[in-house]
Amino acid sequence: MRKSKKISFCVTSCNRLWQLRQTLQSNLNELRDDFEITLVDYGSSDGLSDWIWGNFGDFIKFKKLVFFEVKNKVSWNVSKAKNLAHRISNGDYLVNLDADNFVGDADINLILKARSKGVSCHQWSNDLTDGSFGRICLTRDLFFKLGGYDESLLPMGGQDVDLLRRIVSIGSPIVRIDAPEITAIKNSMEDKVSEINKSNSDAISLYSSINKLNLYKSKTRLAIEGPVITGGFSSYKGLLNGVEVIIDGFNLIRTTR
Repeated sequence: MRKSKKISFCVTSCNRLWQLRQTLQSNLNELRDDFEITLVDYGSSDGLSDWIWGNFGDFIKFKKLVFFEVKNKVSWNVSKAKNLAHRISNGDYLVNLDADNFVGDADINLILKARSKGVSCHQWSNDLTDGSFGRICLTRDLFFKLGGYDESLLPMGGQDVDLLRRIVSIGSPIVRIDAPEITAIKNSMEDKVSEINKSNSDAISLYSSINKLNLYKSKTRLAIEGPVITGGFSSYKGLLNGVEVIIDGFNLIRTTR
């Protein structure tokens, strides 16, 4: 994959248009010349694609927004979706940014400082309920060396802790930076598990169970296999900035026409 001296904010969405209506334009307005946002529509049914093309075509044209629409049938998996958003990026420094998160000028300055030192950073408020825990920033080289997020985990929960553990385990420092300038949009637990709660289970109990299982698997796998995940990524068919492509497990992109 290509690499350039820029920062990529990597965003995923599965039926989170209601959040992106509030965050995306604001975040695009904050971008500097060497920044981009990548956005993955991971099987949404809420009209996300039409909204993007109806409002942000120029941002795609001028390479401020990279947009991938997954067209093969998928079920929601946070690790797979986050990996895909990072995989389509062009930058040398990658920032995970959830759809409910805002980016402010103060945030950017802190991230740039960490990037200038060549270290990973974690922009977290110390509050597990405010949506900031997933703001992990690292070099592109380190992300791919580690194998990204662990796609073998259950659909959600623990994937950010796992990545942080593996960054530390490989001997790479992580700098803790100040909380985000703007608090993320508030999610209920029902919102959080809406894409995986097919049996209408109690949302809190469901998330607690899968989070516990993922954290146990993460710790065990790290002890047995080490921090690097091998075997490649999931493959996808879809539209990358409107062009039909296949992205394979080796992260090679080819057009289908």
